[in-house]
Amino acid sequence: MLVGGVLMSLDFLFRPASIAIVGASRDREKVGNIVLRNVLSTFHGKVYAVNDKAEKVEDLQSYRSIKDIEEGVELAVVTVPRQHVQQVVEDAAEKKVGAAIIITSGFRELDAYGASLETELNRISAKSGMRFLGPNTLGLITASFNATFTFSDVKRGNIALVAQSGGIGVYMLNWAQMTRTGISHFVSLGNQANISETEVYQYLVRDPQTRAIFTYVEGVADGTRFLDAVPEIAARKPLIFLKGGVGKNGAQAVKTHTGSLAGSIEIFRAAVETVGGIIVDDLEDFLNLIKLVSSDEPIRRDLLVITNSGGHGVLATDEIERQSLNLIDVPEGTRDELAKVLPAQTTPKNPLDLSGDAGRDRYKSTLGIVQDLDCSKLVVVQSLPMISCTEVAKLILNHKGKSMIGVVMGMDEDAATRILDSANIPAFTFPEDAVRSISHLTSRREPRRKIRVPSPLPGAESIVRGKSYLKDSEAMKLFDAYGLKTPRYGIVTTLEEAGKIAAQIGFPVVMKISTDEPVHKTELNGVRINITSENIGIAFKELAQLSKRMLVQQQLTGTEVFLGGIDDPIFSHAVLVGPGGTNVELLKSLSYGLSPISEDEAFDMLLESKVHEMVTGRGRRFDEADLIRTITTLSRMIVDLKIKEIDINPLIVNENGCFAVDIRTVLNPPT
Repeated sequence: MLVGGVLMSLDFLFRPASIAIVGASRDREKVGNIVLRNVLSTFHGKVYAVNDKAEKVEDLQSYRSIKDIEEGVELAVVTVPRQHVQQVVEDAAEKKVGAAIIITSGFRELDAYGASLETELNRISAKSGMRFLGPNTLGLITASFNATFTFSDVKRGNIALVAQSGGIGVYMLNWAQMTRTGISHFVSLGNQANISETEVYQYLVRDPQTRAIFTYVEGVADGTRFLDAVPEIAARKPLIFLKGGVGKNGAQAVKTHTGSLAGSIEIFRAAVETVGGIIVDDLEDFLNLIKLVSSDEPIRRDLLVITNSGGHGVLATDEIERQSLNLIDVPEGTRDELAKVLPAQTTPKNPLDLSGDAGRDRYKSTLGIVQDLDCSKLVVVQSLPMISCTEVAKLILNHKGKSMIGVVMGMDEDAATRILDSANIPAFTFPEDAVRSISHLTSRREPRRKIRVPSPLPGAESIVRGKSYLKDSEAMKLFDAYGLKTPRYGIVTTLEEAGKIAAQIGFPVVMKISTDEPVHKTELNGVRINITSENIGIAFKELAQLSKRMLVQQQLTGTEVFLGGIDDPIFSHAVLVGPGGTNVELLKSLSYGLSPISEDEAFDMLLESKVHEMVTGRGRRFDEADLIRTITTLSRMIVDLKIKEIDINPLIVNENGCFAVDIRTVLNPPT
């Protein structure tokens, strides 16, 4: 984690003693005026208005330039039109302002000229040491001031919200206001031209008022820095991500929205999980998780469901199973106590169905009996004539701190939610939402830091040097150098050579085209299997129509696995594994991991992709240990040799190990 100068420079952004709003308009509907009024209503330090056409703005003396202010200014909020931003920033740097928030839009996200302006702003920053947030940002809210152009009245709390999108940021603030959720900070990242999301996380993790950081991002400014710094952050506080731009159209929209490179959602997910963060798929799960994290209740993976609706108990149980959480077995002593208060037709088990005629007394007795069980209690109530949501909410308050989670459904659910919110006990309106949130919070991995030091093995560099891709024979030699298995093979150009090599290998064999450039051989009908001495001539003649060179290969049986590697533009090298053969793109059951991959990580990838079941299920004793070794070795090899893309499909796994049957390799351009 960075310390000293870089983070200290952000103190001027987050903890200024004085603020100047440059572009403070007299028009109360303009951004500059709204920002000024928000700052005036929240900030107790010195505030300055800068407007070159007015003597006063909102009863404040107005200065023509920030340089005209006699006192020192620690933070400048810039709201002037794009064409004036560079001059304002230069003036602020000359004034020795500590930091700036550039709210103005129309930069990298708009056009090439805007991108060039960002470059100039960074030049000024580097020369002067003045850091800036944005441009194209909604602004910043801290415990001390609101420097945004929203009207949200923010309740103070323990959740930091970081958003790259202003629109999403506004929605977050409105949601926080409607749900009475307290926040410690709100940071609108904008284009991240200067201050990145990672620097913001580094600052917020040091804030004692911030319990967790929730962040919406569309692109990461610096993947290497993210992987290096975030593990320490996630080890100290929960860091939750929602990513925009996950589809092709969404990624294109991101480019025009914040000028960011969206990157692969699968590799982003792998990066977040590697560093110990939590990633959710949609805004609903994102906001639901805030309820859980901001509460004071301890949250566990072991659950007891208490309900007056058998159907809702079933739905909760189904979701618990889907999320691989644990339904506890109710202890015998507890069952005996519950039998005394439950109807005769009810069996004390989990989920604990109190029956539809359950009233206040039954809920009260049940909660008293189970409160000390070592699990989270999912207390579900469907309001009925004999019980209301608010009655159950008030009963839950008596067991605060006993890992209580309320699920209130009915006409008075809003009132019941407010009761639980007031005690900082999480409240949901659907049991599935509660269970998913519990799973997200309790499933995060231990943070790992990736150390990437290229160390090519002897002879490997000479195979790839000066090339843009590898031929089959070159790829096989590369695998041999790294100790990775390939089937016995030979490269041939004549039928006589094919027959000789096939006889040496032993029939039946596989024959396939061997092209100069990587191709999908199966899609070109360039593969023949079960080749014998009787049909080798026919196969050779057919394949010769597609390629002058052919690969004759030992025919193996076993499970077909896909193993690949890619040099991601954001997070660099990653490995992916899943079911192989012609179904790889159809099944899409792939697991991603960032290089280098440990044996434990490789095994987790096999579990996630279902490949573990493929090689060990139904009594198979295929060599999974060799598959794990192959994954870890490939993860190092692609870093060592700066490989751009590599596909091994299929990688055949059997009792004798795993064998790379077909390898397509694309290299990064020579430097």
